[in-house]
Amino acid sequence: MQDSVQQRGRVQSAPHLRLLTWEGSAAELLELVAVRDDGAAACFHDRYSSSIHALVRALVGPDAAYARLVEKSLLSAYAGLFTCRVSPNRLSAWVDGHAVRVVHAYLRSKRWSLRFGARRLRLEPTVSDEALLFYERLGNLDPDVRIAFCLRYVARRALSDSALLAGCSVAQLRERLLVAETYFRSVSAHDFDSDQPELGWES
Repeated sequence: MQDSVQQRGRVQSAPHLRLLTWEGSAAELLELVAVRDDGAAACFHDRYSSSIHALVRALVGPDAAYARLVEKSLLSAYAGLFTCRVSPNRLSAWVDGHAVRVVHAYLRSKRWSLRFGARRLRLEPTVSDEALLFYERLGNLDPDVRIAFCLRYVARRALSDSALLAGCSVAQLRERLLVAETYFRSVSAHDFDSDQPELGWES
C-alpha cells in the first residue's frame, strides 16, 4: 500500500524545494484510510486541501479565523473517515459538508459573541474595502441565510449541491436566498449590483 502512495505521487521541482503531491482516486484514499496507512493523512490533505481552502474562503472571506477553520474542517473530515462509511463518489461532498458545519458553528458562536460586545470582525492584514463591506454586510445575516447565499453565489455551487451542503431542501434554500437578496437590495441595491455583477440572483 505504501508503494501505491509513492506511485501516485508527482514530484514538483522548484529552485528551493521539492514537493510530493498525491494524485490517487477517492477509492484509493479510502483504502489507505481503511488499512490505516501511514501516508493516508498526507494523501487526504493533498486531495482536499485546495477545495476546502476555497470553500471556507467563500463562506468567511477575510475573517482572521479563516486558516483555523480550514485546519479544523480538514481534521474533522479526516477523523470522521474512521467512524463513518462513505462511498467514493460521495466523498468530496461529504468532506465539503464537514467544512460547512464547522463554519456554521463558528458563525453561530460569533453571532452570539457580538451580542455581548465582542469586536465585530477580526480581519486579515490586507483586505480591500469592497471585500470588507461585502463580508460586513454578510455578517448581519443569520448564519443559515449567509451560508446558503455564499454557497450559491460566492462558491458558485449548483442549487441542488448548495441545498445538500446547507442541510435543507431546494425550496428552503430558495427561501434563504430570497431573504439575502431582499436584505442586500434594501441596504445598498445600487452598490451591490454594480460592484458584484457576477453574483446574479438567478436560481
